[in-house]
Amino acid sequence: MLHVAVVGAGPAGAALSLLLARRGIRVTLVERERDFERTFRGEALMPTGLEALRAMGVRDEVDALPWRPIEAWEVYLDRRPIMHVREPGADLGDPALRVVPQPQLLQLLTREAGAFPGFSFLQGASARDLLHEGDRVRGVRIDTGEGARTIEADLVIGCDGRASLVRKRSGLELELLPESYDVIWFKLPVPDRLRGRTPILIFASGPDVALAYVSWDGRLQVAWLVDKGAWRELRRRDWLVDCVRLLPDWLADHALASRADMEGPVPLDVIVGRCAQWCAPGVLLLGDAAHPMSPVRAQGINMALRDAIVAANHLVPALRAGGDLTAASAAVSRERMPEIQRIQTLQIRELRGQRWARQRPWLMKPLLWIAPLLTSRAWVERAWLRQQRELRFGVTEVSLAV
Repeated sequence: MLHVAVVGAGPAGAALSLLLARRGIRVTLVERERDFERTFRGEALMPTGLEALRAMGVRDEVDALPWRPIEAWEVYLDRRPIMHVREPGADLGDPALRVVPQPQLLQLLTREAGAFPGFSFLQGASARDLLHEGDRVRGVRIDTGEGARTIEADLVIGCDGRASLVRKRSGLELELLPESYDVIWFKLPVPDRLRGRTPILIFASGPDVALAYVSWDGRLQVAWLVDKGAWRELRRRDWLVDCVRLLPDWLADHALASRADMEGPVPLDVIVGRCAQWCAPGVLLLGDAAHPMSPVRAQGINMALRDAIVAANHLVPALRAGGDLTAASAAVSRERMPEIQRIQTLQIRELRGQRWARQRPWLMKPLLWIAPLLTSRAWVERAWLRQQRELRFGVTEVSLAV
């Protein structure tokens, strides 16, 4: 029986391992971390991600995880509220946007995969290099707590994130897109003003932006966008004071008063790009390894789950029949590339549009007065939701066929 080694147990790697193992494929999943309890992981499931999980047969289990719906989007400009748009949760019903704990989601996927005899999970094992035979990848070299070992495989699938070792060792080049910023993540106790509410809050002033929402655990998750590399200087001073200048008084005061209960800060080195080629003989990239996504509109986890479904559709028949895995891998890349290109274009367009407007004070001053009047109109809400449609529902049809 052919053997697949999957490097990285993030959403793409865990989901694809489940789909392959369920179809009788022998799979070894390698994960560097000994557990999934990293504090800051993407946790927003769009309708695209929820539909992918339904197709995988785990929606009931996902619904049993702790989660919170998103009820609205609220925008603050220069610390003043200018926009409130209702998230259409009641209209969408079951697939409405929600926030879930990614560590528990990954535990669920790997636990489901563990029910199949062909699945092996090596946790706390770091990939160090690829094994080659001629011009073909034939496996992966790993370090475990017991020492170094090799895993021979007919196909190595790199799901090891934006800094992918599999990508680097296989010679697949990442083409960076012109987005350059970092994100500082931290969590606070939820302020009284947000108790019982679950909006996504966006704060902007000049070129600066932050975002906050009540996470699945009832704490306030905050993301502060900063210039690329700025954290090296910010961390040497009282960075929180710099951050709260973006926030309305009620939230700024709460943040400063809650320092002792803060989780983080954790800096995220944002890399946005995609590989022109996702595969080479014996290797395939998926998720952030193939196309690191911007954090704008929470697309990473959702695109990764859709990658896994398309990969299973093409790889399972080839693996079962002993077919051409290079051709099957290339078919995955061809099918997924149009949606990834479009979603990244939408993310960049949104971020640049916001930046263009914020950097023009002559436009911002009248907007402070006009926007609240406009956003109270139903047609404005409909127009905003229509503009966001592809980010919620995807660009192409993705369905599980195996």
